Amino acid sequence: MKKWMYLIFPAVMLGVFLFFYQQDMAQVALREQARADAIAKDKADADAKKKSAEDQARVSAEKRAKDQKDADDKLAADREAKWQADSKKIKDETDRNTTDADRYSKEGSELEIQLEQLHQQRETLNREDFDLLKKVELTRVDQQNADMEILRKVEMIARRADDSSMTAMPPPPQKEKE
Repeated sequence: MKKWMYLIFPAVMLGVFLFFYQQDMAQVALREQARADAIAKDKADADAKKKSAEDQARVSAEKRAKDQKDADDKLAADREAKWQADSKKIKDETDRNTTDADRYSKEGSELEIQLEQLHQQRETLNREDFDLLKKVELTRVDQQNADMEILRKVEMIARRADDSSMTAMPPPPQKEKE
């Protein structure tokens, strides 16, 4: 029996070892399973959190993109409206200035015509004034000539009268002697 002891004790010990080993391995397997479940749960939570964050980021990015697009559209619409308003203002000013220029051009033409008529009228009046002054001067000259002619004739008559014996004074009477 001694030989068998070398087999039985190690076999019993192997049996005891396997019994404790099996129990411990079951606990290790449970712990491994719990740890794997915890890791899977943590991974699922992290994935869910990550997916939630990605969804929020996507929604936020879409919202920001939409807000940015709306802002850009509004800015473009404002610029377009401002450009249209400025274009209309410039067109209105151009039309008004063109109308004013036409009106002023007509007024200028009418004033030039009036000025030309006034120049002609002034020229006519100057000519008439000159003609009247010429007539006055000619009348004065004629009057002076007539006065000189009268003076000449009076002088001539006076000379003839002086030379004539009829107009000579008789000699003064002589005083008688008494």
